[in-house]
Parts: sequence; structure tokens; C-alpha cells
Amino acid sequence: MGKNRKRYFLIKRIKKMNMWFIANIFVIFLLSLMSIYSSTIPKGPGFFKKELLWFVISAFVFIGFSLLDYHKYMKYDRYVYLFNVLMLLSVFVIGTKRLGAQRWIDLGPISIQPSEFAKIFLVLTLSSYMAKRSHERFEGFKAMTFSFLHMLPIFGLIALQPDLGTSLVLLIVYATLVFINGLDWRTIFILIVAAILAVPGSYFFLLHDYQRQRVLTFLHPGEDMLGSGWNVMQSMIAIGSGGIDGKGFLQNSQSKLRFLPESHTDFIGAVYLEERGFLGGVALLFLYLFLLIQILKIADDTEEKFGKLICYGIASIFFFHIFINLGMIMGIMPVTGLPLLLMSYGGSSLVFAYMMLGIVQSVKFHRG
Repeated sequence: MGKNRKRYFLIKRIKKMNMWFIANIFVIFLLSLMSIYSSTIPKGPGFFKKELLWFVISAFVFIGFSLLDYHKYMKYDRYVYLFNVLMLLSVFVIGTKRLGAQRWIDLGPISIQPSEFAKIFLVLTLSSYMAKRSHERFEGFKAMTFSFLHMLPIFGLIALQPDLGTSLVLLIVYATLVFINGLDWRTIFILIVAAILAVPGSYFFLLHDYQRQRVLTFLHPGEDMLGSGWNVMQSMIAIGSGGIDGKGFLQNSQSKLRFLPESHTDFIGAVYLEERGFLGGVALLFLYLFLLIQILKIADDTEEKFGKLICYGIASIFFFHIFINLGMIMGIMPVTGLPLLLMSYGGSSLVFAYMMLGIVQSVKFHRG
């Protein structure tokens, strides 16, 4: 009877899966596979095969986190937080440096970027922190200080790697959860003014030289087109050459001729837009918008604060990645190294994305 009962509940939960949600994810990934294949085929089929392998792993991750009751994250939030800190500390002990940053841990044929997973772990623990104090009045700087101290160690460890893009994501996640939790407007206004006033000081005293150079390149892209502005300039050329309906599959000249570096990772959107054009770009934006709407609908249909905050936090991560990455490849945002989730090549970002989407499905399955 026990096995039959478990099988019954498993089938019942699988039936509750939103097939539109899954279809949406799958279509975006198919577009990703085509773009990765097209941008890496001159180097051989290795990248394409690895991405397929990561997709299989990610599919199991999605199913596993969908079936796991999300309430357990609140029950064991201290252990999740501790694991997050230890994972980020391990980067400084056994991590490897690439392009001046120490963000990766090499595990033989694969490498993991812990800062990717730190974002969702922070969403879980910060949502738990706020949900457990839902009976308390959340207003003024006292409430802000305690909630910010929860985020500060994670933010600091990622900023030290250094990883500007992920640090900004954490700030956006924090701001989103604080707002959804119900911070008073007076405190919000003061914080916005303080953040604006802090920008000049942050630029001169907190950013590294190469990060300041990225900001200057964004403001004056034409001044160093053969140096720091090369990637963005080639990306804009690729996008512009795509026209209305694109050049067609396998016709991305900027990538194939190796004018566009990192074409399968940070700049995968430029490859896609060169081949699919403006109409393809609109279709991709619609797919991402539909995905965000579905996540927010699950949030709004969830009466429990913990599940609601988790979904809003995950939606904010997806939105910021999409907004920054697409703005970056079009030259309207500084280069930060944030991948286009579900599209960019990379095992860590793919598993991370499917892990988040699985947790969203868990909220749908297990909410009251």
C-alpha cells in the first residue's frame, strides 16, 4: 500500500505540471541548441555534445526540485545558508583564475561556478527569513539593517572574486524581496536617493580597473573599438546585419570568422539575432515574457508568503539576466558577464536555471 500511495501522489504531481510552462522552457532551449551549434561548429561538435549532456542533467534536476517540497528549505534554512557560505569560500581555496577572476572550481572535465547557485540559495534563505518574521512590522531602517546583514556575507564573498554581474543580481533580488515583503514607501524613497548618491563613490573606490574600463567603454564605445570596445562593436554589427528576418541558420559570419569572441556564451544573443533577425528577436522576447508571466502567476496564486517570495525572487533573477544580457549585446548596457539564461552555453548556468524553474514548480505542487 505504501508503494502504491507514493506512486499515486507522484502521478498526481506530474499531472499538475504546467505543460505550457515546460513547453516554453523547451522551445527556448531548442533555440539555444541551434545557436550554440551554429556558433561553435568551426571548432567541432564538442560544445554541442556537452550542452546536450548538460541538458539531460538539468532535466533530472528540474524534475527532482519540482517534486521536493519547497517547505523543507524553510525548515533547513540555516544549513542552506551555511552551505552557501562554505561553497563561496571554497572558491578562494581550490578555485581557478580565469580572465582575472577566481570564480570557478574545476572538477576534471567540468567546471562549476558557485556564484551562480549562490543566487537561488540567497532567495531561499532570505525568503525564509522574511516569512518567519511576517508577524513583525517590516518598516524603517531597523528592519532593513537586519535583512541586509543576512545578504551581506554572500554579497561580499561574490564581490571579492570579483563578480560584478552577480553582485548586482543579488542587490536586485534583495530589493525585490524587500519591496514584495512590504517595506514602507518613506524608507524606499530614502534608500533610492542614497543609492543614487553612492554611485560616484562606488565607481572610484569599489570597482576594479577593468570594471571601470567597461563603464567607460559603454559610455564612449567608439574610443577603443580595437580594444575594450571590440566585443560590443562586433556584437552590434552582427545584430544589425541580421535585418528584419535574419540571415538564416548557420549564416552567422561574425562568429564563424571569429570577429565575435565568446559567441556561444555571453554573446549568444548576437548569434541568434544575426541568424533570426528582428522578428526572431521579438519571438524570443515573447517566450521570455511568457515564462516570467507564468512564474508571477504561480506567485500570485500562492497565499503563503514563503512560496510567494521565492517565486518573485526567481522572477527577478531571470528578468535581470535577460535585461542586462540583451542590453549588453546591443550596446545599451555595460558588459557584466551575465549569461542569457536558458540560451548561453555553460553547465552551471543551465543547471542553475532549471533548478530555479523546478523550485517554481514545487511551489505550484506543494502550496496550501
